[in-house]
Amino acid sequence: MSNIKIFTTQDNEVCLEVSLHEETVWLSQAQMVMLFGRNQSTIARHISNVFTEGELEEKSNMQKMHIANSDKPVRFFNLDVIISVGYRVKSERGVQFRKWATSVLKQYLIEGYALNQKRLQERNIEFEQVLSLLTSTLSNQSLVNQDGELVLGVVHEYARSWSLLQGYDEQSLEDNKSSQKDMLAIQLHDALKAIETLKLELISKGEATELFGKLRGNGLASALATIEQGFGDELFYPNVASRAAHLLYFIIKNHPLADGNKRSGSFLFLWYLRLNQAFLAKNIEQLINDNTLVALALLVAESKPNQKELMIR
Repeated sequence: MSNIKIFTTQDNEVCLEVSLHEETVWLSQAQMVMLFGRNQSTIARHISNVFTEGELEEKSNMQKMHIANSDKPVRFFNLDVIISVGYRVKSERGVQFRKWATSVLKQYLIEGYALNQKRLQERNIEFEQVLSLLTSTLSNQSLVNQDGELVLGVVHEYARSWSLLQGYDEQSLEDNKSSQKDMLAIQLHDALKAIETLKLELISKGEATELFGKLRGNGLASALATIEQGFGDELFYPNVASRAAHLLYFIIKNHPLADGNKRSGSFLFLWYLRLNQAFLAKNIEQLINDNTLVALALLVAESKPNQKELMIR
């Protein structure tokens, strides 16, 4: 559900009800006509050019929403689009709106951060434990290399989008005990062949040595077998989400390979999800992007043994 804020221009000639939703603000085309003082065809042309010229992607910057007194959904555009249109029409009102929206969003995030902390405590997950893990990971990665910056970027991204708050509201960070059947498994020989292919590609780029992917004991076979185990008809890891999460954790923490455990673990994690794509609500790319995957691997690597359940969740 969107929150509504009121924006009024300095000359008091325009007053708009502005929707706050998914860490940004949204205006319809009609509202942008009022805001910028231009006719509908001009605003429509600028919006179209923003997308056709590749400045912004339409899919992630436009949403259809139901509003009162309308028998069909209305297209709304987020702050990035509004700013882009504002620059194209060179409107002083656009500058006023951007400053107002920035201040509103800042307060929106501050309130959300405080609420997240309260929800964490209500769910019996220690907020200090989360912050401690993030701090140690960022500290050890020094924030001077690309990996550290990726972790920080993901932390900020989740704060902006309220994903954590939404997860707790929907109980989605509780233990996932939903049951799925006929999940496909990764066979050891297939995993070894795939890791070998990955190794050759990385060596060609100068990003790996012959040690990459070399087995140390039977740890990899154990990880692949463990996530498939159960007792009778009861599976220990009853769904794709729990299996993929444990596979990532086992490979990174148990070091079954001489080198490349984080990269190989991340590779098999994605492969397992792709293999069982039919069980997922969205495509892999919509669930986990490159930065998120790097951050997850680093957080698992830095976590302590008693933080295993936190990492899995």
